[in-house]
Amino acid sequence: MNQLTELCQACKTNPTSIKDHSDDENQPYRLCHSCHERLIKYSLKPIEWYNLAVIHSPNKFLLHDDFYEENGEATQPEEEVDVSVDDMAPLLEDVQHDLEQLVNFTITRWYIEDELRQALSKHDNVSLLNSVKTRFYQTTNVEVKARMLEIVAEVLDDIASEWVKVLWQDYNKNLLVQLSWATASCIPTKEGLKYVFEQLQSFNEKERQMSVFSCLHRFRSTEVLDWIEANCNAFHDNWGRLAALCFPTWERMRNWLEIGRPLSLVALDTMDKCAAIGNDPYVEKYSPKILNTNVNEIELVIDNYYEIDKVSRVKKKRERILHRKDIIFE
Repeated sequence: MNQLTELCQACKTNPTSIKDHSDDENQPYRLCHSCHERLIKYSLKPIEWYNLAVIHSPNKFLLHDDFYEENGEATQPEEEVDVSVDDMAPLLEDVQHDLEQLVNFTITRWYIEDELRQALSKHDNVSLLNSVKTRFYQTTNVEVKARMLEIVAEVLDDIASEWVKVLWQDYNKNLLVQLSWATASCIPTKEGLKYVFEQLQSFNEKERQMSVFSCLHRFRSTEVLDWIEANCNAFHDNWGRLAALCFPTWERMRNWLEIGRPLSLVALDTMDKCAAIGNDPYVEKYSPKILNTNVNEIELVIDNYYEIDKVSRVKKKRERILHRKDIIFE
């Protein structure tokens, strides 16, 4: 079928009459006139939004959650549109038993939450991996590719290990975070970290600071602490968040305080993050602690550090750590 007789990507009923490149020059919307009018007026019917989100992801501007709920309901429509029962987007219960429809559904979600993860895990892993790989290679959309890697990370584990290694050979920087997640789930820790460390090593300091937590937190490995020690050249909040999840010991925290900045500030932040109640939901989820602590040393060591670094930040961290030491230290 040639482009003139392709069906509209939104309604899947009328012939395509318009190609709109406004959201992506490389992946235009191919729509009939009526659906295009509703697209640019943020007034798509739920099923039209859903059909477009499957192809383009829900992260493009015209499909974004500024304008649509996750069920495709328009929140700021510029024209009134009659929506019937037949115009509604599918629910998880409607698609959970059909693998391809379930993968479609997964692309349209903001996150892969527990109920969706469980539905995906009920399907044959080989079939799911084949579907994921096919979708990955058939699309030019980075967001859709990223979601395929999230499925690998959340569901497939080591069955996808060989494919994940192949993806590192054809590395795409725009997919580093999700590829790192898949690597943490699918490849043995020591081997997987080599791939991620190599890429992070090539970043400038600012890029590295912004990327370390997203790329490394799923590994939860003491090898990450060794890498932080060798590569942290300037303080950033992400270093402490990451270190807290990698089984830090009191000995290491004490050593970092003795080394001085920036590792001393990372040590204080790591200890403080172990009491991240109410201000860091991801870290709080794991309830990390400083391990193998000599409780008789805590106050003395932290006070001694404060004597040589009497700045407001250190003072506040010291007070919080000592106030919450029963939570922070094991």
